[in-house]
Amino acid sequence: MATAVKLSDILDRAVIKMILDYPIYAELVTRIGVQIVNEPNHRVVAWTDGRHISVNEAMFDEFNANPTVTGDSGKVYNRTIGKEELIFILCHEVMHLLNLTFDRGTNIGIYKGIDDKSRHKWDLWNQATDYEINSLLHNNCTKDDNGYDKHNAIGNMPDWVLYESEYRDMQAERIFEKLYKEQPESEGSGANFTFDSGNNNDGLDFALDEHLPMFDDATRNEVLQKMSEVFGSRDNGVGESALQRSIDNNYKPQPFNWRKALTKYIRGWMKDNYTWNKPSRAGIANNLILPSAGRSPKMHIAVAVDTSGSIYDTELNTMMDHLFTILSQFKDFTVDVWCCGSKVYEDTFRTYTAANKRDLRNFEFQSDGGNDMRENFKFLEKHYKAEKPDVFICMSDFYDPLDGDTTTTSICPCIFLCLDHDSFVPPKLIKSVTYPFEVESAKNR
Repeated sequence: MATAVKLSDILDRAVIKMILDYPIYAELVTRIGVQIVNEPNHRVVAWTDGRHISVNEAMFDEFNANPTVTGDSGKVYNRTIGKEELIFILCHEVMHLLNLTFDRGTNIGIYKGIDDKSRHKWDLWNQATDYEINSLLHNNCTKDDNGYDKHNAIGNMPDWVLYESEYRDMQAERIFEKLYKEQPESEGSGANFTFDSGNNNDGLDFALDEHLPMFDDATRNEVLQKMSEVFGSRDNGVGESALQRSIDNNYKPQPFNWRKALTKYIRGWMKDNYTWNKPSRAGIANNLILPSAGRSPKMHIAVAVDTSGSIYDTELNTMMDHLFTILSQFKDFTVDVWCCGSKVYEDTFRTYTAANKRDLRNFEFQSDGGNDMRENFKFLEKHYKAEKPDVFICMSDFYDPLDGDTTTTSICPCIFLCLDHDSFVPPKLIKSVTYPFEVESAKNR
């Protein structure tokens, strides 16, 4: 009699394989963390709420002990979960976090309600996100030595998960529209709902995973930090098409590559920050004598957060997520933060570095409901008389007099993080770059 395979052994082998073949996924998985649970009445294989990825040992044992099952259609499915299948499952859970699938559902008005219509939409949205993720993983590509795309699927996609070739390169929002058009509420609601996800359309009594929101705001910020640390350290791309497409198409506004956005403001400093006194060891190893960096880059950033009455809670959360991302992507940057409404609230002024960046969660807002982002430039001139910031970042919707301003000037270059204002015109006399983000889609309608 063959000895039963242990989930812990397969998990160890899967992680080792990921470290060797899919290092970015391995880093993401290990940063989130994996725990083995045993819940025989929970008919899903895995789930995550951001605190960790849970893998259900009860389902793993059942699948490997009795791998063959037949669906209502007569199709025979192989439920064996080996090393490659577990890699796919772990990466599937990571992609739910990376793609912010729960948040995106709520953004388009999909909630897990108690009425049939809400439950039907919820079920279709979860199917759509699984179609999206499974396609990304299964169709992942890397570059070969000649720069051409080479198919390199992430693990082995089980044959019982949701996958359709027609949904390749299609976002979950579009997939949901197609599913909802094909399956009106009257045809899929009520007692037929058994699982939130997975292939339950063929009468199978199990699912790949359960879709959960982030456990709480602190957990969400931790996940954003971990993601941004991984992607922020790779200026030349992530090397996996599935991840890159997720970032480009779905993960907005985080993780925004602030390292890339701020590069131009440190480049001039870095040109002079090399010394020949201590040659680069990497150069010596390749028979080259190259200068090494004299010290780590350090830059001073000033950030104003709009707390006026025109800012929604979701927009305020987005601005703070960006702030957390900036602090997470850099180690030696000093970031000054304050609130601005009709005036700058100087009592809110705080300075953050790598040593106290977690204190950002306790940042206290002030507001009087007014809105005039021009006040920030008066504050900059008054406060920074000795040493001006390298760059000033203003986070706002800019529904205020700064929109189209022709007289305001700045003591330093500016970045305008513009939320939900697609017609914003930057001030004429300020050297700046604008990064627009849509958070509340209804605001531009």
